[in-house]
Amino acid sequence: MRILAALVLLAAALNAAAAVTCTVNVTAISVVYDPTSGVQNVTTGSYSINCTRAGTDPNTFAWQLGLNDGLNFNGTSNRAMRNPSQGYAYDTYRTSPYNAGNLWGDTVGTRFTGTLNFGASLSASTSGPFDIMMPAGQATGGPASTYTDTVTATLRDGSGTAIGTTSFGVAVVTTNSCQLSVAPTDVSFTYTSFQAGTSSATGSFGIRCTTALPYTMALDATSGTVLGLTYTLALSAASGTGNGATQTYNVNGSMAANQIGTCATGVCNGSQTRTLTLTW
Repeated sequence: MRILAALVLLAAALNAAAAVTCTVNVTAISVVYDPTSGVQNVTTGSYSINCTRAGTDPNTFAWQLGLNDGLNFNGTSNRAMRNPSQGYAYDTYRTSPYNAGNLWGDTVGTRFTGTLNFGASLSASTSGPFDIMMPAGQATGGPASTYTDTVTATLRDGSGTAIGTTSFGVAVVTTNSCQLSVAPTDVSFTYTSFQAGTSSATGSFGIRCTTALPYTMALDATSGTVLGLTYTLALSAASGTGNGATQTYNVNGSMAANQIGTCATGVCNGSQTRTLTLTW
């Protein structure tokens, strides 16, 4: 089986107030969970809010974004369920540490809040991360399978008046599986034409697989050229064995010395996309 990094977004068009119109997006979440792991499981998602206004509207818009407890709340935590008697507990947080003060809910004090500043523009947007945390060592909630929940986010104006909702799915996978739990960071080089030494740069990413599951990682290419400068890439490891927690790896990059490049101005920026494939 192979996995490539992907995001699934559910969108809902919302009327913000007067002529201001907003669209809110929240990523669907898939969690690879190992009930035998002694490490709490954290998976990060994201939300984004995009609004437009008429030229006669104010150039700022205050917003609040709340979240309900899903379909299977038991009075203590959210639950992803396989059937009414089999499931696993999780909760949503605005940030760490993962305590009651940082829960993402739909009450004053637990919502995300902010103000969009349009300036002279007729559109503005904002985005941010949120975390889903599953406690370690939960008693087996059922057979190896996929457990699901649906959660509803509510967008409000600055006064707290609801102006629309959107829902997203939470899936907890307890079968042998892997996920790219931390997206790769950029490998960013700084290089001066004809420099005497090699330029090095490093990015990182995280893999989470169920316990004892072997997996391999590979890049689509280990060399390339940007702005006439040749580079090489190497993973810090080509394979691993899952332990139920996130395992961190590096992408190590190098640009050899004495390259001229093709930059004709004082400073140039270029980029190239590489694909990381995870196989198990």
